[in-house]
Amino acid sequence: MGLMNNLRNNMHIILWVLIILFVLSMTIGGLVGGANIIDIISGKTKLQGIAGIVNGKKLDASQFSKLIQNELSKMREKGQEVNDATVDRISDQIWNSFVAETLVSEEIERLGLHATDNEIYHLLVNNPPQFLTDNEAFQTDGKFDYQKYLDFVNHPEGQERFWLYTEQILRYSIPFEKIRNLIQSQAMVSDKEILSEYTTSNVNFDVETLTFPFSIVKNDSFPITDEEISSYYKKNKEKFFVEETRILNYVFFDIKPTDSDSMSVYQQAISLKKRIENGESFETVAIEYTEDPSGVKSGGELGWFGKGQMVPAFEKAAFSTKIGDITDPVLTRFGYHIIKVEDKRTKDGKIQVKARHILLKIKPGPDTLEDIRSKSNLFAFDANEYGFAVAADSHNLQIQTSPPIKEKSKYVPGIGHFPQAARFAFSNKPLGSISEVLNTEKGYVILKLNSINEASYKSIDDVKNQIESSLLITKRSEKLSKIANEFYNKLDKEKGLKFAVKTNPEIKYTKHESVTLNKPLKGLSRSNILTGTILALEPGQISKPIKIGNQMVIVKLISRDDIDEEKYKVEKEVIRDKLLNRKKTSIYNDWLKELKENADIIDNRGNI
Repeated sequence: MGLMNNLRNNMHIILWVLIILFVLSMTIGGLVGGANIIDIISGKTKLQGIAGIVNGKKLDASQFSKLIQNELSKMREKGQEVNDATVDRISDQIWNSFVAETLVSEEIERLGLHATDNEIYHLLVNNPPQFLTDNEAFQTDGKFDYQKYLDFVNHPEGQERFWLYTEQILRYSIPFEKIRNLIQSQAMVSDKEILSEYTTSNVNFDVETLTFPFSIVKNDSFPITDEEISSYYKKNKEKFFVEETRILNYVFFDIKPTDSDSMSVYQQAISLKKRIENGESFETVAIEYTEDPSGVKSGGELGWFGKGQMVPAFEKAAFSTKIGDITDPVLTRFGYHIIKVEDKRTKDGKIQVKARHILLKIKPGPDTLEDIRSKSNLFAFDANEYGFAVAADSHNLQIQTSPPIKEKSKYVPGIGHFPQAARFAFSNKPLGSISEVLNTEKGYVILKLNSINEASYKSIDDVKNQIESSLLITKRSEKLSKIANEFYNKLDKEKGLKFAVKTNPEIKYTKHESVTLNKPLKGLSRSNILTGTILALEPGQISKPIKIGNQMVIVKLISRDDIDEEKYKVEKEVIRDKLLNRKKTSIYNDWLKELKENADIIDNRGNI
């Protein structure tokens, strides 16, 4: 049983494998009574109890919620803060994993990929997965002991259940590695690419540039006709599509600690100080009670610090306390601190203090939370009974109005991260509907659906100024390109760029000395086009005008350092690996993106 217990302790490492195992076992008929996907998409069948569907495979809502709660529990055990933003992020991770693994599994099945017994054994012996190397049963003095592990692999007697479970995981995961390798095998890196990458980062260049700023071309040079505006509108109508939005009224109950809560924390701090004075170790009490994450393992240790490094109240208390003494509770914006001064010294003429502290944050207590919750529930009841406005007036509360909210909106100004607002707004409830009490990071909210703005296209009158601006930018860019190219054609290349700029004071000349191309040149944004242009030039050559941002630029290469051949030989394979890994990642992500674009995906998380 020891191996199984250790495996359970490492479940966070194989969570995503378990997600795969359960979500891919689902079938479309089993969870919605044989409904077909067309009925679901068209709304004939409601997605009750379903978080989403990918090509017919469904993610059960209750299982989805359990996976989220498992991850949140692990975060809480580690002392990490959990809020609505955290829940939303974990939800996205699990959903995206489900989508990706479902689609990749289909490709694995299509290609007939599988794991053989020899492949599983080879992986176990030559490249043990992390959930095995982290297993305490295979460690000596806290480190992975390969020989000990190998003995277990070759003599599995009495641990058959553990190894069967491990085999199932590997038999499922190996085909995923196979298909990844198959897709990524298309990645190739040439010697030319390696040399270019090395040169960009390691070789110094001297270059000159002529910059033609956008301001050379004036707005009033280009009248815009109604015909041009109409033509642009018709060709680019999709740019002016406005998706459906909804506006909410809401009442907010802010969760703030009261004076009573502050006094309660102060009294707790006094109590902890007495325990330490009565003989308990400061470090032990700090580990148990401090709410400073960095102090949980270190026993509140802060190390050495000088003046100006801590907030004023903390600094004043620490520097005025004798070595070995413990302060009374010190209030800062972080909460109450108990500080133990361990030592003092003078370094570089300045006094420093070495200290530990225990931080107790001032948070709303149970009575405060219950009071606020009770008030919000009472308002919600009255709002449903007598109307939102009447209830707000009766409770002396201010009704606030949200900006237009889109279906995927996750943030509401004035409230913060609040995806529940969009979920309520788009839950097919009638106008005037009132939500239950909703919990946010900062307090409780009750919503009312105020209005619905149907999806539509902006009228040509509404976007006329926007179109005029776009047309002007296009015309000015074309004119600027023409000016730069005419200048280039008349350029006396023997005299150089610095001499040429005298003919037009609006053109900016810059000399860039000893620069590497992995950083932007002065006055110019980082550009692969600019880098490629410079790399292609020979000393003394001048480039044709190139577009960088909204400017046109002419470049002359003055000189470049020689490549350090010995250094290049040393770094060549490292660069090759870096570029190859970059290409592999890009190729795989592009392949997965294409799978998603061609899949039937329904994300129903907002309705569960």
